[in-house]
Amino acid sequence: MKNVKIQHGIYKNLPSGTIYNSQAGAIIFAIGIAFKLTAAPGVVNQTYRSSTLWAFMIFAAVEIAITAGVFAFVRMRGDDLLRCTASKPYRVVCAVAAVWLILKGTFYFCYCVSYLARELFGGVEPSLLYLLFLFPAVYLGVKGSRTIARTTEILVPVLFVLIAFNLVFFDTNNDFGRNLPIFSMEPTDFFAQLPRFGLWIGDALPFAFLRVKNKRLPYISGSIVITAGIVLVTVMLGVAAYGNSLRTVSDLLIHIAGFNQLSMEIGRMEWTNLFAAVAMSILSLAFVYFGATAACDRAIDSRMPAVAMFPLAVALIVAIVPSSQSVAEFSTREMGYALSAVGIVVPFFMTALAMRAKRKFKGIYSHLDDEFVPAPLPYPSPPASVADNIMQGYKAFAEENFPAQDNGALDVPEEEK
Repeated sequence: MKNVKIQHGIYKNLPSGTIYNSQAGAIIFAIGIAFKLTAAPGVVNQTYRSSTLWAFMIFAAVEIAITAGVFAFVRMRGDDLLRCTASKPYRVVCAVAAVWLILKGTFYFCYCVSYLARELFGGVEPSLLYLLFLFPAVYLGVKGSRTIARTTEILVPVLFVLIAFNLVFFDTNNDFGRNLPIFSMEPTDFFAQLPRFGLWIGDALPFAFLRVKNKRLPYISGSIVITAGIVLVTVMLGVAAYGNSLRTVSDLLIHIAGFNQLSMEIGRMEWTNLFAAVAMSILSLAFVYFGATAACDRAIDSRMPAVAMFPLAVALIVAIVPSSQSVAEFSTREMGYALSAVGIVVPFFMTALAMRAKRKFKGIYSHLDDEFVPAPLPYPSPPASVADNIMQGYKAFAEENFPAQDNGALDVPEEEK
Protein backbone atom coordinates (compact mmCIF):
# COMPACT_ATOMS: atom_id res chain seq x y z
CA MET A 1 0.00 0.00 0.00
CA LYS A 2 1.44 3.35 -1.01
CA ASN A 3 2.20 5.79 1.79
CA VAL A 4 0.74 9.26 1.44
CA LYS A 5 2.84 12.06 2.93
CA ILE A 6 0.84 14.70 4.76
CA GLN A 7 1.72 17.73 6.85
CA HIS A 8 4.84 17.74 9.08
CA GLY A 9 6.27 14.63 7.43
CA ILE A 10 3.73 12.29 9.04
CA TYR A 11 2.66 9.29 7.01
CA LYS A 12 -0.61 7.44 6.91
CA ASN A 13 -2.03 4.29 5.35
CA LEU A 14 0.73 1.95 6.50
CA PRO A 15 -0.10 -1.72 5.96
CA SER A 16 -1.42 -3.60 8.97
CA GLY A 17 1.31 -4.89 11.26
CA THR A 18 3.84 -2.27 10.11
CA ILE A 19 5.47 0.35 12.31
CA TYR A 20 8.22 2.91 11.74
CA ASN A 21 11.69 2.40 13.16
CA SER A 22 11.19 5.55 15.24
CA GLN A 23 8.19 3.88 16.88
CA ALA A 24 10.20 0.68 17.34
CA GLY A 25 12.92 2.71 19.04
CA ALA A 26 10.38 4.25 21.40
CA ILE A 27 9.03 0.80 22.31
CA ILE A 28 12.57 -0.49 22.91
CA PHE A 29 13.17 2.38 25.33
CA ALA A 30 9.89 1.77 27.17
CA ILE A 31 10.31 -1.97 27.63
CA GLY A 32 14.00 -1.65 28.42
CA ILE A 33 13.52 0.92 31.18
CA ALA A 34 10.33 -0.62 32.58
CA PHE A 35 11.53 -4.23 32.65
CA LYS A 36 15.09 -3.49 33.76
CA LEU A 37 14.63 -0.68 36.29
CA THR A 38 11.48 -1.54 38.21
CA ALA A 39 11.84 -4.70 40.27
CA ALA A 40 14.96 -6.17 38.64
CA PRO A 41 17.76 -4.29 40.50
CA GLY A 42 16.44 -5.17 43.95
CA VAL A 43 15.81 -8.80 43.01
CA VAL A 44 19.24 -9.24 41.38
CA ASN A 45 20.97 -7.53 44.31
CA GLN A 46 19.63 -10.16 46.70
CA THR A 47 21.93 -12.66 44.97
CA TYR A 48 24.79 -10.58 43.57
CA ARG A 49 25.26 -7.78 46.13
CA SER A 50 28.19 -5.62 44.93
CA SER A 51 28.33 -7.57 41.66
CA THR A 52 24.87 -6.34 40.66
CA LEU A 53 26.23 -3.86 38.10
CA TRP A 54 28.37 -6.52 36.45
CA ALA A 55 25.43 -8.92 36.27
CA PHE A 56 23.44 -6.18 34.56
CA MET A 57 26.27 -5.59 32.10
CA ILE A 58 26.08 -9.25 31.10
CA PHE A 59 22.30 -9.00 30.85
CA ALA A 60 22.72 -5.96 28.59
CA ALA A 61 25.14 -7.82 26.31
CA VAL A 62 22.81 -10.83 26.07
CA GLU A 63 19.81 -8.60 25.47
CA ILE A 64 21.57 -6.72 22.67
CA ALA A 65 22.50 -10.03 21.02
CA ILE A 66 18.91 -11.31 21.27
CA THR A 67 17.55 -8.02 19.94
CA ALA A 68 19.98 -8.18 17.01
CA GLY A 69 18.72 -11.69 16.22
CA VAL A 70 15.10 -10.56 16.36
CA PHE A 71 15.68 -7.59 14.05
CA ALA A 72 17.71 -9.74 11.64
CA PHE A 73 14.60 -11.91 11.42
CA VAL A 74 12.46 -8.80 10.86
CA ARG A 75 14.76 -7.36 8.18
CA MET A 76 14.73 -10.52 6.11
CA ARG A 77 10.92 -10.64 6.33
CA GLY A 78 11.17 -14.01 8.04
CA ASP A 79 7.63 -13.95 9.40
CA ASP A 80 6.08 -13.37 5.96
CA LEU A 81 8.28 -15.98 4.31
CA LEU A 82 7.65 -18.71 6.89
CA ARG A 83 3.91 -18.04 6.91
CA CYS A 84 3.49 -18.12 3.15
CA THR A 85 5.52 -21.36 2.92
CA ALA A 86 3.41 -22.94 5.72
CA SER A 87 6.42 -23.88 7.84
CA LYS A 88 5.39 -26.40 10.51
CA PRO A 89 8.51 -25.81 12.68
CA TYR A 90 7.61 -22.12 12.67
CA ARG A 91 4.14 -22.94 13.97
CA VAL A 92 5.69 -24.96 16.79
CA VAL A 93 8.17 -22.25 17.77
CA CYS A 94 5.39 -19.63 17.67
CA ALA A 95 3.33 -21.78 20.04
CA VAL A 96 6.28 -21.91 22.45
CA ALA A 97 6.78 -18.15 22.08
CA ALA A 98 3.10 -17.49 22.83
CA VAL A 99 3.25 -19.50 26.07
CA TRP A 100 6.54 -17.84 27.04
CA LEU A 101 5.17 -14.34 26.45
CA ILE A 102 2.01 -15.09 28.45
CA LEU A 103 4.14 -16.31 31.36
CA LYS A 104 6.45 -13.31 31.05
CA GLY A 105 3.52 -10.90 31.03
CA THR A 106 1.88 -12.61 34.02
CA PHE A 107 5.03 -12.67 36.14
CA TYR A 108 5.92 -9.10 35.29
CA PHE A 109 2.36 -8.01 36.02
CA CYS A 110 2.77 -9.47 39.51
CA TYR A 111 6.01 -7.56 40.01
CA CYS A 112 4.34 -4.30 39.01
CA VAL A 113 1.43 -4.79 41.38
CA SER A 114 3.72 -5.98 44.15
CA TYR A 115 5.98 -2.94 44.28
CA LEU A 116 3.12 -0.51 43.81
CA ALA A 117 1.12 -2.14 46.60
CA ARG A 118 4.01 -2.32 49.06
CA GLU A 119 5.90 0.88 48.41
CA LEU A 120 3.51 3.46 47.03
CA PHE A 121 -0.12 2.61 47.66
CA GLY A 122 -0.11 0.66 50.89
CA GLY A 123 -3.65 1.63 51.84
CA VAL A 124 -5.19 0.79 48.47
CA GLU A 125 -7.03 -2.45 47.84
CA PRO A 126 -4.70 -4.64 45.69
CA SER A 127 -7.56 -5.59 43.37
CA LEU A 128 -7.80 -1.92 42.33
CA LEU A 129 -4.15 -1.98 41.34
CA TYR A 130 -4.78 -5.09 39.27
CA LEU A 131 -7.50 -3.22 37.42
CA LEU A 132 -5.26 -0.16 37.04
CA PHE A 133 -2.74 -2.20 35.10
CA LEU A 134 -4.92 -4.88 33.52
CA PHE A 135 -7.54 -2.91 31.63
CA PRO A 136 -5.21 -0.45 29.84
CA ALA A 137 -2.74 -3.22 28.98
CA VAL A 138 -5.45 -5.50 27.60
CA TYR A 139 -7.09 -2.66 25.70
CA LEU A 140 -3.86 -1.56 24.03
CA GLY A 141 -2.84 -5.17 23.33
CA VAL A 142 -6.14 -5.97 21.64
CA LYS A 143 -6.07 -2.74 19.63
CA GLY A 144 -2.79 -3.90 18.15
CA SER A 145 0.71 -2.80 17.33
CA ARG A 146 -0.17 0.49 15.65
CA THR A 147 -1.99 1.83 18.71
CA ILE A 148 0.81 0.73 21.04
CA ALA A 149 3.44 2.24 18.73
CA ARG A 150 1.70 5.60 18.41
CA THR A 151 1.00 5.88 22.13
CA THR A 152 4.57 4.98 23.01
CA GLU A 153 6.00 7.39 20.46
CA ILE A 154 4.03 10.22 22.06
CA LEU A 155 4.86 9.39 25.70
CA VAL A 156 8.49 8.26 25.51
CA PRO A 157 10.04 11.71 24.85
CA VAL A 158 8.31 13.02 27.98
CA LEU A 159 9.36 10.00 30.02
CA PHE A 160 12.93 10.27 28.76
CA VAL A 161 13.14 13.91 29.86
CA LEU A 162 11.80 13.04 33.33
CA ILE A 163 14.32 10.23 33.82
CA ALA A 164 17.23 12.27 32.45
CA PHE A 165 16.19 15.20 34.66
CA ASN A 166 16.43 13.06 37.79
CA LEU A 167 19.78 11.57 36.77
CA VAL A 168 21.34 14.95 35.94
CA PHE A 169 20.36 16.42 39.32
CA PHE A 170 21.15 13.25 41.27
CA ASP A 171 22.72 14.27 44.58
CA THR A 172 23.56 11.98 47.49
CA ASN A 173 26.53 10.44 49.26
CA ASN A 174 27.77 7.94 46.72
CA ASP A 175 30.34 5.27 47.36
CA PHE A 176 31.20 3.95 43.92
CA GLY A 177 33.54 1.45 45.50
CA ARG A 178 30.42 -0.55 46.36
CA ASN A 179 30.37 -1.65 42.72
CA LEU A 180 33.61 -3.56 43.37
CA PRO A 181 34.89 -6.22 43.42
CA ILE A 182 33.56 -7.67 40.19
CA PHE A 183 33.06 -11.07 41.76
CA SER A 184 31.66 -10.81 45.28
CA MET A 185 31.02 -14.55 44.95
CA GLU A 186 32.77 -17.42 43.25
CA PRO A 187 32.83 -16.97 39.44
CA THR A 188 31.24 -20.38 38.94
CA ASP A 189 28.34 -19.41 41.22
CA PHE A 190 28.18 -16.00 39.58
CA PHE A 191 27.54 -17.43 36.12
CA ALA A 192 25.44 -20.34 37.38
CA GLN A 193 22.95 -17.96 39.01
CA LEU A 194 22.51 -15.67 35.98
CA PRO A 195 19.94 -17.84 34.14
CA ARG A 196 17.59 -17.58 37.12
CA PHE A 197 16.73 -14.06 36.00
CA GLY A 198 15.51 -14.98 32.54
CA LEU A 199 12.31 -13.01 33.08
CA TRP A 200 14.22 -9.84 32.22
CA ILE A 201 15.64 -10.87 28.85
CA GLY A 202 14.05 -11.33 25.44
CA ASP A 203 11.88 -8.23 25.66
CA ALA A 204 12.17 -7.57 21.91
CA LEU A 205 10.63 -10.89 20.80
CA PRO A 206 7.22 -9.38 19.83
CA PHE A 207 8.99 -7.35 17.13
CA ALA A 208 9.41 -10.64 15.22
CA PHE A 209 5.73 -10.47 14.28
CA LEU A 210 5.91 -6.92 12.90
CA ARG A 211 7.26 -5.16 9.85
CA VAL A 212 9.53 -2.18 10.44
CA LYS A 213 9.61 0.64 7.91
CA ASN A 214 12.77 2.75 7.99
CA LYS A 215 13.09 6.47 8.30
CA ARG A 216 16.43 8.14 7.69
CA LEU A 217 17.84 8.16 11.22
CA PRO A 218 18.99 4.95 12.97
CA TYR A 219 16.33 5.12 15.66
CA ILE A 220 16.53 1.45 16.66
CA SER A 221 20.28 1.23 17.23
CA GLY A 222 20.29 4.65 18.91
CA SER A 223 17.48 3.64 21.23
CA ILE A 224 19.27 0.41 22.18
CA VAL A 225 22.43 2.32 23.11
CA ILE A 226 20.54 5.00 25.07
CA THR A 227 18.42 2.45 26.95
CA ALA A 228 21.38 0.26 27.88
CA GLY A 229 23.32 3.32 28.99
CA ILE A 230 20.53 4.66 31.21
CA VAL A 231 19.96 1.23 32.77
CA LEU A 232 23.63 0.65 33.59
CA VAL A 233 24.18 4.19 34.89
CA THR A 234 21.08 3.99 37.09
CA VAL A 235 22.09 0.60 38.50
CA MET A 236 25.61 1.89 39.15
CA LEU A 237 24.21 4.92 40.99
CA GLY A 238 21.73 2.72 42.85
CA VAL A 239 24.46 0.42 44.15
CA ALA A 240 26.65 3.42 45.02
CA ALA A 241 23.79 5.03 46.96
CA TYR A 242 22.17 2.01 48.60
CA GLY A 243 24.90 -0.65 48.70
CA ASN A 244 23.61 -4.07 49.70
CA SER A 245 20.41 -2.48 51.02
CA LEU A 246 19.39 -2.11 47.38
CA ARG A 247 17.63 -5.45 47.85
CA THR A 248 15.01 -3.63 49.93
CA VAL A 249 14.30 -1.13 47.13
CA SER A 250 11.42 -2.53 45.14
CA ASP A 251 11.65 0.01 42.31
CA LEU A 252 14.98 1.71 41.74
CA LEU A 253 13.61 3.92 38.97
CA ILE A 254 11.17 5.56 41.40
CA HIS A 255 13.31 5.67 44.52
CA ILE A 256 16.42 7.09 42.88
CA ALA A 257 14.34 10.16 41.98
CA GLY A 258 14.25 11.03 45.70
CA PHE A 259 17.97 11.91 45.58
CA ASN A 260 17.40 15.08 43.61
CA GLN A 261 19.10 18.30 44.66
CA LEU A 262 16.01 20.24 43.58
CA SER A 263 13.89 18.41 46.15
CA MET A 264 14.94 20.95 48.79
CA GLU A 265 13.40 23.70 46.66
CA ILE A 266 10.30 22.19 45.05
CA GLY A 267 9.54 19.15 47.21
CA ARG A 268 9.65 15.43 46.59
CA MET A 269 10.46 14.30 43.06
CA GLU A 270 9.47 10.63 43.19
CA TRP A 271 6.20 11.39 41.43
CA THR A 272 8.08 12.19 38.21
CA ASN A 273 9.59 8.74 37.87
CA LEU A 274 6.42 7.20 39.31
CA PHE A 275 4.55 8.51 36.29
CA ALA A 276 7.30 7.18 34.01
CA ALA A 277 7.32 3.75 35.68
CA VAL A 278 3.54 3.27 35.59
CA ALA A 279 3.17 4.51 32.00
CA MET A 280 6.03 2.44 30.62
CA SER A 281 4.96 -0.65 32.57
CA ILE A 282 1.47 -0.48 31.03
CA LEU A 283 2.90 0.04 27.54
CA SER A 284 5.38 -2.80 28.03
CA LEU A 285 2.71 -5.19 29.29
CA ALA A 286 0.52 -4.28 26.31
CA PHE A 287 3.38 -4.97 23.90
CA VAL A 288 4.09 -8.37 25.47
CA TYR A 289 0.37 -9.14 25.35
CA PHE A 290 0.24 -8.20 21.67
CA GLY A 291 3.25 -10.44 21.01
CA ALA A 292 1.52 -13.39 22.68
CA THR A 293 -1.63 -12.94 20.58
CA ALA A 294 0.38 -12.55 17.36
CA ALA A 295 2.44 -15.67 18.10
CA CYS A 296 -0.72 -17.63 18.89
CA ASP A 297 -2.25 -16.50 15.59
CA ARG A 298 0.72 -17.88 13.69
CA ALA A 299 0.67 -21.13 15.64
CA ILE A 300 -3.02 -22.07 15.37
CA ASP A 301 -4.50 -19.37 13.08
CA SER A 302 -6.41 -17.80 15.95
CA ARG A 303 -5.58 -15.12 18.51
CA MET A 304 -8.38 -15.96 20.88
CA PRO A 305 -6.59 -18.47 23.17
CA ALA A 306 -3.84 -15.95 23.94
CA VAL A 307 -6.35 -13.07 24.15
CA ALA A 308 -8.16 -14.96 26.91
CA MET A 309 -5.20 -16.60 28.68
CA PHE A 310 -3.40 -13.51 30.00
CA PRO A 311 -6.44 -11.88 31.70
CA LEU A 312 -7.53 -15.31 32.92
CA ALA A 313 -4.11 -15.98 34.48
CA VAL A 314 -4.21 -12.63 36.25
CA ALA A 315 -7.77 -13.30 37.49
CA LEU A 316 -6.72 -16.72 38.86
CA ILE A 317 -3.82 -15.11 40.71
CA VAL A 318 -6.17 -12.60 42.30
CA ALA A 319 -8.59 -15.37 43.32
CA ILE A 320 -6.20 -18.13 44.39
CA VAL A 321 -2.73 -16.84 45.27
CA PRO A 322 -2.63 -14.94 48.57
CA SER A 323 0.26 -12.69 47.50
CA SER A 324 1.45 -11.57 44.11
CA GLN A 325 4.95 -11.40 45.57
CA SER A 326 5.03 -15.20 45.87
CA VAL A 327 4.25 -15.51 42.16
CA ALA A 328 6.98 -13.01 41.37
CA GLU A 329 9.52 -14.93 43.45
CA PHE A 330 8.53 -18.17 41.73
CA SER A 331 9.77 -16.73 38.43
CA THR A 332 13.36 -16.52 39.75
CA ARG A 333 13.61 -20.14 40.86
CA GLU A 334 13.65 -23.14 38.51
CA MET A 335 11.17 -21.33 36.28
CA GLY A 336 13.81 -18.68 35.67
CA TYR A 337 16.09 -21.19 33.93
CA ALA A 338 13.27 -22.21 31.60
CA LEU A 339 12.47 -18.57 30.83
CA SER A 340 16.14 -17.93 30.01
CA ALA A 341 16.40 -20.94 27.73
CA VAL A 342 13.29 -20.06 25.74
CA GLY A 343 14.12 -16.35 25.61
CA ILE A 344 17.54 -17.07 24.08
CA VAL A 345 16.77 -20.06 21.86
CA VAL A 346 13.50 -18.95 20.24
CA PRO A 347 14.74 -15.78 18.47
CA PHE A 348 17.81 -17.48 17.01
CA PHE A 349 15.84 -20.59 16.02
CA MET A 350 13.34 -18.38 14.20
CA THR A 351 16.18 -16.60 12.40
CA ALA A 352 17.74 -19.93 11.41
CA LEU A 353 14.39 -21.14 10.03
CA ALA A 354 14.04 -17.94 8.01
CA MET A 355 17.56 -18.23 6.58
CA ARG A 356 16.94 -21.83 5.55
CA ALA A 357 13.61 -20.94 3.93
CA LYS A 358 15.25 -18.01 2.15
CA ARG A 359 17.73 -20.39 0.47
CA LYS A 360 15.14 -23.06 -0.23
CA PHE A 361 12.40 -20.80 -1.60
CA LYS A 362 14.40 -18.18 -3.50
CA GLY A 363 11.60 -17.58 -5.98
CA ILE A 364 8.99 -17.01 -3.29
CA TYR A 365 11.33 -14.79 -1.28
CA SER A 366 12.08 -12.57 -4.26
CA HIS A 367 8.34 -11.95 -4.79
CA LEU A 368 7.23 -11.40 -1.18
CA ASP A 369 6.36 -7.76 -1.87
CA ASP A 370 4.68 -8.35 -5.25
CA GLU A 371 0.97 -7.81 -5.66
CA PHE A 372 -1.09 -10.83 -6.68
CA VAL A 373 -2.16 -10.51 -10.32
CA PRO A 374 -4.59 -13.12 -11.66
CA ALA A 375 -3.45 -15.05 -14.75
CA PRO A 376 -5.20 -14.04 -18.01
CA LEU A 377 -8.24 -16.08 -18.91
CA PRO A 378 -7.63 -18.76 -21.60
CA TYR A 379 -9.99 -17.20 -24.17
CA PRO A 380 -8.25 -16.57 -27.53
CA SER A 381 -8.82 -13.21 -29.13
CA PRO A 382 -10.65 -13.29 -32.46
CA PRO A 383 -8.49 -13.06 -35.58
CA ALA A 384 -8.14 -9.70 -37.24
CA SER A 385 -9.68 -11.09 -40.44
CA VAL A 386 -13.07 -11.31 -38.79
CA ALA A 387 -13.00 -7.63 -37.98
CA ASP A 388 -11.81 -6.82 -41.50
CA ASN A 389 -14.66 -8.91 -43.01
CA ILE A 390 -12.15 -10.78 -45.17
CA MET A 391 -13.62 -14.19 -44.36
CA GLN A 392 -17.04 -13.00 -45.40
CA GLY A 393 -15.58 -12.06 -48.84
CA TYR A 394 -14.05 -15.49 -49.26
CA LYS A 395 -17.39 -17.11 -48.45
CA ALA A 396 -19.28 -14.99 -51.00
CA PHE A 397 -16.67 -15.72 -53.67
CA ALA A 398 -16.93 -19.48 -53.04
CA GLU A 399 -20.71 -19.49 -53.22
CA GLU A 400 -20.66 -17.64 -56.55
CA ASN A 401 -17.99 -19.80 -58.23
CA PHE A 402 -18.55 -23.27 -56.86
CA PRO A 403 -21.85 -25.20 -57.09
CA ALA A 404 -23.25 -26.52 -53.89
CA GLN A 405 -24.19 -30.13 -53.28
CA ASP A 406 -27.50 -31.30 -51.85
CA ASN A 407 -26.10 -31.44 -48.32
CA GLY A 408 -24.97 -27.80 -48.54
CA ALA A 409 -21.29 -28.49 -49.03
CA LEU A 410 -19.49 -26.90 -51.94
CA ASP A 411 -19.01 -29.15 -54.94
CA VAL A 412 -15.46 -29.81 -56.03
CA PRO A 413 -14.67 -28.79 -59.65
CA GLU A 414 -14.24 -31.62 -62.14
CA GLU A 415 -10.60 -30.79 -62.86
CA GLU A 416 -9.74 -31.26 -59.18
CA LYS A 417 -11.50 -34.59 -58.78
